[in-house]
Amino acid sequence: MSFKTKLLLITLLPLVAVAFLIGTATYFQARALIEAETQAVEQRVLSAKKQEILNYISLALTSISQIYADEPGGREAAQAEVKQILTNMTFDYDGYFFVYALDGTNLVHPKLPHLIGGNWWDLQDENGDFVIQNLIAAAKAGGGFHQYVWHKPSVGYVEEKLGYAILLERWGWMLGTGLYIDDIAKEIATIQAGFAHNIRQTLLVIFAIALAAIVIVGAVIASVRFSEQRFADARLKELTNRIMEVQEQERKRVSSELHDSISQLLVSVRYGVELIHSEAGPVSGLQVQATKCLKALDDAIAEVRRISRDLRPSVLDDMGLASALTSLGQEFESQSGIRVCVSADRAYDRLSDSAKTALYRIVQECLTNVARHSGATEVDVDLSLDDQQVTLTVQDNGSGLPSSNLIGSGLGFRNMRERIETHRGRLSFSNSLKGGALIMVQLPLEKTTYPGRAA
Repeated sequence: MSFKTKLLLITLLPLVAVAFLIGTATYFQARALIEAETQAVEQRVLSAKKQEILNYISLALTSISQIYADEPGGREAAQAEVKQILTNMTFDYDGYFFVYALDGTNLVHPKLPHLIGGNWWDLQDENGDFVIQNLIAAAKAGGGFHQYVWHKPSVGYVEEKLGYAILLERWGWMLGTGLYIDDIAKEIATIQAGFAHNIRQTLLVIFAIALAAIVIVGAVIASVRFSEQRFADARLKELTNRIMEVQEQERKRVSSELHDSISQLLVSVRYGVELIHSEAGPVSGLQVQATKCLKALDDAIAEVRRISRDLRPSVLDDMGLASALTSLGQEFESQSGIRVCVSADRAYDRLSDSAKTALYRIVQECLTNVARHSGATEVDVDLSLDDQQVTLTVQDNGSGLPSSNLIGSGLGFRNMRERIETHRGRLSFSNSLKGGALIMVQLPLEKTTYPGRAA
């Protein structure tokens, strides 16, 4: 794993961890809040229901209190009148009063008249609760609430019900009423659904913010990395250009030293040896030795001049790029036996000295590769200029470039590319349709008008 990747992970992982922890904490806190709020709502609604039930009980007692106390017409008549009053006292569709004797016999039930007269002491709801027994016990205890499951007339099936019972002690009756509390469960479910929706929305917002933060941080890091990379590339190109300039300056200095110093010394020595050769006279042994020395000196002078020319051809500085390429082609042809055809337009001063040097070195490198690897018999070098750029092509009729070098993976090709990119140019490698390698260079011109003097 690279250092940049590690840096990116170190930056982004804390954001992801923080977002996860915030989301988790928010979820559990919200769940606790929902639980507390629903319990509070349930208690408030239940308290309201209880107060409503007590009000109904109070209303029933007020309606029958006079009859219960005076028993006009005797107890049986009073009881019959009270039963009729309670049967007629209904509220809403599911609200009614019921009366049971203390042995569990039903005396009044407006909604389920089939219960009247039956003994329901052992009646249990679906949860196993002894409903009548517990209501009578609550009444005997001075009046109280009891929650159970009972038939709901409006829907036709059983629901949770909260009942309240009081004792009419003189008659041995248990009077009660109640309200169904299934609406409480529905209200709680609605509240919980609303809270759950809000939790989901909050978590989505947190996730979106975290994702946006990750994207922004990633974009900033990528931008910084890209900027640093561009800066490093620019500095590297400047350094490469500077190294090449220093190399060329050093080559020029060494070439000048070889040409002006070593070559002149060797020429002077040759003059001396020629004098010895002419003065040797009839001494054949001395003449033979002098002849060998002259040949060795001629070879040394030629080698020094060749090295000097390879280091920095003086014709490039004195006559310009076109003449230097023509001279290079002629020299290469004489040394290798490979025919070289050079067609070069004059660049004048529309190219800098460093650009001319770069183009010359590329042709020099291409010719070296042709001699070493291509097996070619002909090489065409073309240098053409238009109003915007100079185009250099080097093409041979050899075996062409292997596939691994078509993208310029060799060291020589990389050096060529670096030289050209330093001058904002483009370099391409391919195999021509006729066979052989084709190297093309396109370099922008620094001036678009001809100055009227050769360069």
